[in-house]
Amino acid sequence: MFSPFDSHSANQAACGGLSSRQRPFAPRIRLPLHVTALLLAALCTSCGLVSVNAPPPAASISVVPGSAKPFAGARVQFSAVVQNASNPAVTWQVNTIAGGNATFGTIDSSGMYKAPATVPSQPTVTVTAALQMDPSKTASSSVTIQPDISLSISPGLVSFTPSQSWQFQLSTPGFSNSDAAWSVDGVAAANTNAATGTISAVGLYTAPAAPGIHVIGAKLIANPSVGGTAVSYVTDFPGTLTWRNDNARSGVNSREPALAPATVNSSTFGKLFSCPIDGYAYAQPLYVPHLVMADGLAHNVVFVATENDSVYAFDADQSPCKLLWQTSLIPAGSEPVPVPMEITSGDIAPLIGITGTPAISLSLSNLYVVAKTRSLAQVATYSQLLYALDLPTGRSKIIPTGAPILNAGPTATLFSPMLANQRPALLLDNGTVYVAFGSHGGQGDNRGWLLAYNASTLAQTGAFSVTPGPFQGGIWQSGGGPSADLNHNVYVLTGNGAFDANRVGGASYGNSALRINASGGLSVADYFAPCNNITLGNMDFGASAPLLVDPSGPASAPHLLLGASKNGSLYVMNRDNLGGFNLSCSADSPPRVQVVPVGDSMILSTPLFWNNTVFIAAGNGKLKALPVQGGMLASVPVSQSLESFGPQGATPVISYNGSVNGTSGAILWLIDSSGALTAPPAPNTPAILRAFDPNNLSNEIYNSAQIAPHDTAGLAVKFTVPTVANGKVYVGTQTELDVYGLLH
Repeated sequence: MFSPFDSHSANQAACGGLSSRQRPFAPRIRLPLHVTALLLAALCTSCGLVSVNAPPPAASISVVPGSAKPFAGARVQFSAVVQNASNPAVTWQVNTIAGGNATFGTIDSSGMYKAPATVPSQPTVTVTAALQMDPSKTASSSVTIQPDISLSISPGLVSFTPSQSWQFQLSTPGFSNSDAAWSVDGVAAANTNAATGTISAVGLYTAPAAPGIHVIGAKLIANPSVGGTAVSYVTDFPGTLTWRNDNARSGVNSREPALAPATVNSSTFGKLFSCPIDGYAYAQPLYVPHLVMADGLAHNVVFVATENDSVYAFDADQSPCKLLWQTSLIPAGSEPVPVPMEITSGDIAPLIGITGTPAISLSLSNLYVVAKTRSLAQVATYSQLLYALDLPTGRSKIIPTGAPILNAGPTATLFSPMLANQRPALLLDNGTVYVAFGSHGGQGDNRGWLLAYNASTLAQTGAFSVTPGPFQGGIWQSGGGPSADLNHNVYVLTGNGAFDANRVGGASYGNSALRINASGGLSVADYFAPCNNITLGNMDFGASAPLLVDPSGPASAPHLLLGASKNGSLYVMNRDNLGGFNLSCSADSPPRVQVVPVGDSMILSTPLFWNNTVFIAAGNGKLKALPVQGGMLASVPVSQSLESFGPQGATPVISYNGSVNGTSGAILWLIDSSGALTAPPAPNTPAILRAFDPNNLSNEIYNSAQIAPHDTAGLAVKFTVPTVANGKVYVGTQTELDVYGLLH
């Protein structure tokens, strides 16, 4: 029988030892009662039969955030952090009032506090959380109500194409879009209409079909005295469908209301996002507004072509970049042309694929582009193919494999797909696609060609060789395209090459300006050749695109043609009567032609005409403004930039809101691509987007090097031109399309 006074028995029983029948005989030792009890407790504890627990920790509570400073009517989300409580539920109070009230603010069971519509006499209130299972356990946060403010709406200034939708946001902390009553031009959301554009109860705006300026408003529902506004510009800009905006190669966008000197600076304007591309973008980006794509949605779309024979379609507005489609124009068993191989000139490197800027037909929904490739065979063959790509999908149409540019008319054997350099931008005029060629740096056969193709069938309809007998006479124009007037005459400027057009039976037009009759094939209707045609040599006359100009003045004023030469001079010609060739240089003067030396290095860019002023950035020179007065181009600039540009100069474009601001809100844009010609072994450097006040070129209002690295563009590509459309500027580089616009 167990005895509490028997320590051995206690140990055996407590620890599950031997039974009385099993244990051997041993003498009993009796211990005092209190000692036995202590030993028993120790033994039981060591066997895990008895545990000694500390008192449970006390419940605790804290409130996050510990303080807040909301504006009147704003919300703050509070959280109660409860520990060591079997039930973490809390009761919320404001100034000891459960749930609060309209004077001090209200708070719901989730901890969402809403400040009162007006600041109370004591602007600091206390938000408290009390543990429901033990109301003595509380924690508090100090809340100071801020006075009434103006709401901030993002974006504060935005440009739309007709019918484009955009989600505005309240960007003031503490407010959501549902806290506000939205309006357009003071008309409440429920009553907005197609004339001003409609806006939903949560700020989704759909622009009207007509251009105009509209004010987006938002007022707090809880406190209508608190509100804010944003400005919506709706533009009817038709798009950039060809190089430098139109077939006159003007470079002018007169429907740009959002970008102006007042809104473009390093604080308000900058790089929004970039889209990666797989090769150098010599081609200017093209832009089509409100185009329904394969996803069934309308997008503003920017198209980019690369020397890796790829064409991209990106959403022009969405950040991060949204690719809508990408098409590779490399046939099976082929590749873009690597440099150097058979082509050794290095004028375009490291790949030659798509160089000339494409052209877009909205009526046919086609993008026309020429891609150059070589086969992977041991003895490579070269091809140049004209494609018509479907705008919504990028699919090759009409001739899916492309129309070969092989047969160039009766002198087909003289056309070399390998050596022909399709650098000039394409021209689309009167249902015809014009494709012009120079060559790669004077290597081999560098004859100039102008070829014509039916835009609907891609059948060749005409071929013109600049120098049909001898070589040379390339059309390259620093990447600019042929021009066309309203009568569908086509204009090109040619480079160094044979010239005998002044002789009976002569048909070579090197270093000349040509007006081409496009009806019934291609033939020269008129031409101009400078008196020093032969001695110009490599100082190509055709170093720019032909710019068609109609200066303001009487109706009898001549229609002008402007061109630039590598010899550093601008030529101003009467395009209705180009004047042919005169061996006497005294004849190269008004009214037949005006020759204006710019005074810098070679001109490898196309001038801009705007507001009766010619803007030119020659190589290693400054951007200059030369006024036109009485039909004559001044030789002394009225203003010039403080900066000088690299050896290739720059080709400018201009944007302004001609219907509203006249000339006061204009911006002249260009890409400083000096870094594209950095001498080895120095690496290329980034392109620099520059913006100038055209009324005073010494005022540079922005450049993308000011806020580095945020605004830094990709590495520069020579002769590139920016595209300005719908409040944004698009810049092609070696590896990316950079998109600049208003910072919201």
